[in-house]
Amino acid sequence: MYKDAEVVVLRAVRGHDARLPCGQGKVFLDGPDAYVLWLKNEREFLYRFPNEETQRRSLSLDQVFGTTCVAGACHDDTSLLLKRVSDRDSGIYRCRVHYQASPSVDYVIDIRLVDSPGTPQIYNDAGEPLKRGHIQHISLGSNYTLTCEVADEPDTLLFWRRNGIVIERAEASRPRTLRATVSVTNASRAELDAHYECLAQNADVTEPLSASVLVTMYSWRYGFNNNVDFEAGQPRVVDCVVVGCVPPPSITWHLGDTLLRPSVHKELHDGNYTVSSLTLAPSLRDGGRELACRAHNSHLPGQVFQDQVTLNVGYRPVCLSTGEETIGAVPGEAETVTCVVEASPEPLQFSWTFADSRTLYTSVKLPGHQHRYSSTLTWLPRPGDYGALLCRATNSFGEQKRACAYAVARGGPPRAPQCVVKEAGTLRVQCKKDWDGGRPQTIHLVVRDSTGTVVTNASDPAGHFQLSLAGRNLSAVVYASNIRGRSEDVELQMHNTPMSAFAVTEPSPALGWARWLELSAIAIAVTGGVAAAALCVRAARAKRLADNPDLVPRADGAFHREPDFVGGERVLGTTNITVNQLAACQNVSNQYSSSPVPSCRVLVGCPHPPQDSCPATQHSYYV
Repeated sequence: MYKDAEVVVLRAVRGHDARLPCGQGKVFLDGPDAYVLWLKNEREFLYRFPNEETQRRSLSLDQVFGTTCVAGACHDDTSLLLKRVSDRDSGIYRCRVHYQASPSVDYVIDIRLVDSPGTPQIYNDAGEPLKRGHIQHISLGSNYTLTCEVADEPDTLLFWRRNGIVIERAEASRPRTLRATVSVTNASRAELDAHYECLAQNADVTEPLSASVLVTMYSWRYGFNNNVDFEAGQPRVVDCVVVGCVPPPSITWHLGDTLLRPSVHKELHDGNYTVSSLTLAPSLRDGGRELACRAHNSHLPGQVFQDQVTLNVGYRPVCLSTGEETIGAVPGEAETVTCVVEASPEPLQFSWTFADSRTLYTSVKLPGHQHRYSSTLTWLPRPGDYGALLCRATNSFGEQKRACAYAVARGGPPRAPQCVVKEAGTLRVQCKKDWDGGRPQTIHLVVRDSTGTVVTNASDPAGHFQLSLAGRNLSAVVYASNIRGRSEDVELQMHNTPMSAFAVTEPSPALGWARWLELSAIAIAVTGGVAAAALCVRAARAKRLADNPDLVPRADGAFHREPDFVGGERVLGTTNITVNQLAACQNVSNQYSSSPVPSCRVLVGCPHPPQDSCPATQHSYYV
């Protein structure tokens, strides 16, 4: 009844487990009543699937039959497992599949035994066998070689697998020996915890014999996530992780030639991981400098393991204007606005957002000087554009946080200025400009005389005027203008005199009580100073009287100097005196007396009572 079944010859290794597949592991049972039976030599029952054990392990009735295993990825429960195969296990094995809706199918296997080639042996660069199953202290960028050898038994295959993937097969052999070599050049971080397996296989249903190596190395991991862009002045935490360093290393940070102090140093996973954290807030001048993390192993004093990155320091765009600028727009008339920012590196683009959420994008204009960039938006305004207009730039560090703000208002002629008129020998007019209507404005001054004739028609962008117009009765008006029109006229109120014109000044506000107290204190201080000065003068004059015989007292308490006499003329003689009558006969208050004292002490030809004036000529007379 089994004569039509194909017999497949498979090899098994003595002393090792063997797993016989049913139908090459592709059996699928078509219902709960389907099952698999394994027989040896056509009469010895060995195994049935499903069975009570498999039913207990199943999670639902749908999984009692069939299999979801893929050949080579897991073991199918329909296969037959032979433990530690011996000579008595050789023979013919039959797997019969009883389908629920189809005829039964038989799969026949002839098991033949072979001897094991032995466990492969792995050697390092120096030809020394690796007994502990791992390579330690491989550093980044280093080179190493792994060699695997096994006895050359018939039909033996020798190959390397790295993390489950075949990478190398036996290239050469010496007598009775197979050899396969793996070489790693410029080891990268990918070599950390790499699992290398050397496998020797000379059977079909027995797992290959293998020897494995686990690579442990100094591995560096920065917390940059491949992002080495630092925003100027913004603190950022950077991690340096050393893996597989025994004993745990000491870690130092260096920015160029400057030694930095880490903020955190900790060890994780029983010392296998050492983490050093650095809080860094670089400035623009740190851009392009090397940030290095160095690990020092006390067992390797002559070696320093280092990894470094080049910093890219910049900042997102910042608006140069601090306030909101008003834009006067007229529908259908082209309007232009320029947005200026500081940024490093240069912005990628500018975005303009109107009050109705419409957004336009403009390109970047190269800077006039370092780190300053601008962009210009020209558009035809429409009624929905009135309101806020925001400008934002974006560079590799992000979008501008505070937008450059503009207020779009309805444009037109400017508003009238506010002016002040001053007169100090010349006519001066100073004006303060109001809203310009969206276009540059100019201030105009028109001055007319009493007949209405225009005396002066002047204009100035700043609104400052200075005119020489004394001796006329004048009136004046001012107004502002731009290309969209002119404002209303503002008449300047002027007080006119026959000699000059001057502005009416506003009365000073009433002095507060604090100001009156201050003025009173000043007056009291001045009065006291004057009184003290008077006392000092009186004392000085008394001293002068005692020292100077020419000063004689008068009846009014004042003093005057007597004329000089020569020799005995002071007794009964006569004296010739010349007097300037015009200069001496004016009534002038004496500085030392409160009553007027005539300056003409000797009057010639003046009757009694004295005349209104003294002779205007000089006279010689005797006394």
